[in-house]
Amino acid sequence: MSVRTNEQILHDRVNLPRLVKRLERSVSEDDWSDSSQRDTWIKAQGTLQRIRHARLLVKNVEVDDHGASPASEHRYQRLRTTLDQVEAFVTEVEQKAAPPLKRPNAILPSIRAPVTKTAEFETMPVEATLIPTEDTVQSAPSADDLIPSSQTESLASEPLVPSTLPAASSATSKITATPTILQNSRALQEELSEQLALMATQLRRNATHFSDSLVKDKSVVETMQEKLEGNFDFMKKERIRLRDFRGKSGSTTCLVIMSILVVLVAFMLMVLVIRVA
Repeated sequence: MSVRTNEQILHDRVNLPRLVKRLERSVSEDDWSDSSQRDTWIKAQGTLQRIRHARLLVKNVEVDDHGASPASEHRYQRLRTTLDQVEAFVTEVEQKAAPPLKRPNAILPSIRAPVTKTAEFETMPVEATLIPTEDTVQSAPSADDLIPSSQTESLASEPLVPSTLPAASSATSKITATPTILQNSRALQEELSEQLALMATQLRRNATHFSDSLVKDKSVVETMQEKLEGNFDFMKKERIRLRDFRGKSGSTTCLVIMSILVVLVAFMLMVLVIRVA
């Protein structure tokens, strides 16, 4: 819970009665039936929001009022009663003017059916083929060296079509999937590097701004220090002058009092002498 300052406490105490009176006046004086139904509903929503804010102000003011008297408790209870009445009226108006709820359209019919893996393998185009390098071509033996002459004639009559097409298609899919994964990882690395560069730039700007702020604050602190030192010297001089003046004024005051006493004694003596004579 954050600590509230004296200014915020005073602000809430001043604004609470005004807000409650404004809400009570809006309920009693405003006409809630002239505007359209939608405008009335929006107005009721705004009034309910202000009522919630007023309740929060009442709670904060009551918590901050440590030495609450019976008069304060009665005032808080009266404010709560007024807010309850206003909220009941506005809630009734809001329920009457609320727009009817409409059921949204179904999303399931618009979703396409998933495609099976067998169909993907059947429709997948061949994007890459295995091409041997020059070294493998030169080092590979010829068919005449590997196959005897008695079997070459039989192999010439057989068709050169592989018997396992699914295996070939799966190998082709693995070959085409590898460049896609590499491209995705490369794009992800580039995006991360760009974000790191942006973060480094922002950090450098923040450091520069912080250093500039420190320089400005340092100059302000030095100026305030000079002014405080000047005020301290001036107050020391004034203290010495005040001490001297107090000593002089004290001696003068004693002299005046003694003079008055001497005059009074002389006057009384003169009166006695006159009466005796």
